[in-house]
Amino acid sequence: MLKKIFSCAAFVCLLCACSGIPKEREVTVSNVDITGFIKSYVKVVDGTYKFTTNGDDASISVKLELTDKPDVEFHNDGWNIRLNAVDETGSVFDTGYHGFSSSEISKVSELLKGNVGDTKTVSFTWNYIDLDKEIGKEIFTKAASFEIIDNVFKEGAETISVYSDNSSNETESTSKSSATSDSKKWDEILDEYEKYVESYAKLIKKASSGDVSAMTESAKMLEHAQNLDEKFKDAKDDMSASQLKRYMEITTKMATAAMP
Repeated sequence: MLKKIFSCAAFVCLLCACSGIPKEREVTVSNVDITGFIKSYVKVVDGTYKFTTNGDDASISVKLELTDKPDVEFHNDGWNIRLNAVDETGSVFDTGYHGFSSSEISKVSELLKGNVGDTKTVSFTWNYIDLDKEIGKEIFTKAASFEIIDNVFKEGAETISVYSDNSSNETESTSKSSATSDSKKWDEILDEYEKYVESYAKLIKKASSGDVSAMTESAKMLEHAQNLDEKFKDAKDDMSASQLKRYMEITTKMATAAMP
């Protein structure tokens, strides 16, 4: 989700009007490698799959089949499942921070809780592939297969902390301290986000006026966006109501700046 906020469509217009990336790439796969918890219970159904792109975003839909029911407890502990394109030699295309991922965690969770032989089709999307048009073009001309990386599902029940009455005062103090620390961290991240958006708005104006230096600056802005995205992911607690309101206001400001 945050990648869509930071890797704004306006950057696509800045970097190039036509990426030269083919519209689709078919790959016929068998015995696709899966890493992570689901490896023992799920497989990719052998067959032909298609990478497609509209020039901005790219996607691929993959059919997963339950091969064995989990006999252990498991829980979700992540944002998305990753898909990496692979060439005919077995080498993975290094897309770095970007790449294909799926947030359809509920589909995979339902599959794991289903019956052997059940299938689910899960979509993987790469938002704003045109920001990495060189590696995108390689994938759409040389990909022969793909692999799936599960960083979401973990074995065991989700951990919930329980405290006794005897330590209630200490627990309350610790909780308040932790909440204060997390709240402060969110404020610092939001401060940085707001400064980023202000710089972004200036970059858009420069690009609109035909200033070619905007092309160079956009690469630095993208790197900054990636760092910010990681900070948002690392922040442990939910935002307060006031912080969420501020976040939405900053995001609206960014969307407004990107409008023609």
